[in-house]
Amino acid sequence: MTQLIIQYHSGQPRAALLSDRRLVEYFELNEDPAQNPEAVLLGRAGRVMKNLKAMFVQLPGQQEGFLPFDEMPPGVKVNPGDALIVQIRKPARGEKAAFLTMDIGLAGRLVMLLPKSAASHVSKRAGDRGSLAPLAEKLRPQGMGLVLRASAEHAAEADIACEVEKHLTVWREIESKARLIKAPALLFPAPGPIERLMRDAQARPERAVTDDLERSAWFGLPQSFSDRPFALFQVEQQLQDARRRRVYLPSGGTLVLDPCEAATLIDVNTAKDTKKNGDAWLRANIEAAAEIARLLRLRRVGGIILIDFIDMREESQRETVLQAMREALREDPVTSEVLGFTRLGLLEMTRRKADVPLPAQRLTPCPRCHGTGLSDAQEETEYTDA
Repeated sequence: MTQLIIQYHSGQPRAALLSDRRLVEYFELNEDPAQNPEAVLLGRAGRVMKNLKAMFVQLPGQQEGFLPFDEMPPGVKVNPGDALIVQIRKPARGEKAAFLTMDIGLAGRLVMLLPKSAASHVSKRAGDRGSLAPLAEKLRPQGMGLVLRASAEHAAEADIACEVEKHLTVWREIESKARLIKAPALLFPAPGPIERLMRDAQARPERAVTDDLERSAWFGLPQSFSDRPFALFQVEQQLQDARRRRVYLPSGGTLVLDPCEAATLIDVNTAKDTKKNGDAWLRANIEAAAEIARLLRLRRVGGIILIDFIDMREESQRETVLQAMREALREDPVTSEVLGFTRLGLLEMTRRKADVPLPAQRLTPCPRCHGTGLSDAQEETEYTDA
């Protein structure tokens, strides 16, 4: 059973998604609609970085975004000082500016309208892409692009057409507003976290548990009241456990997660699991695959991910684990790709960078080690022992 837990009072407004009482997603509800992915902005072209084949764009709130030339429509030339419509593809993170594109995408549950494109596509997640391709071309507005999402596979054509028309109306309003206001400015806000969840989830939550029934009524879910919903489902404790470097599996095994600049490394260990035979190792790896998929989604991990599963000698066992990993990622609304095992026996996969990783939002730098993981005294001892 999937439940949406919403706590408006008792501090920072927050929400969480639980599946069978296990925490799957967590988000705060005061996000800036002008600084998150999918926000459409009227920016002002700034510095041109010819060596990077990109330019910086001034955004609202005295922020800057990074716009590669590859993200501009073919033949379009932008000069410093020009106003241009851009969309945030990746939010700002640390010292990195927000990643921008001029290839605007207006996403709904069934379709994504691409006003600056001229092609039709079908999501890779759709089961029968061949039958949907003609429908995508049929409903594509003249001179624009259209993507049918996986949810469109079981929707009526009239419903899909209605959503296309809705996005067309939004785009016309964006263009009209861009002609009337001065850059930099917000043209169309990013959807809120709950709105994104309801739109992108494979299946809608079955009910909501909240401390404010009136404010949660617009979600259209069956509701129940609790004055402390996070405490009722131990959300804070689950969140704390999931953010640890070492995460324990029910079988007694452990996962060790090390986020690096270039990739996220995950090590699977048997630890306290004393049944160390081939079948037990396979079961531990399958269990680890399900937990890794949950943690990647909860932590909002993106980019390259390398997983060191417990050694498997038979190719059939590796295929079983690969299938388990792909199946566990199926419910994740963010696109992932499992590439297979490397020659060193590491499972290689990628997950799209869709949002700021959770630890970056929840943790602050250590005043002693400044992110190295060792204080000065610890470093001296380690070097002496070596």
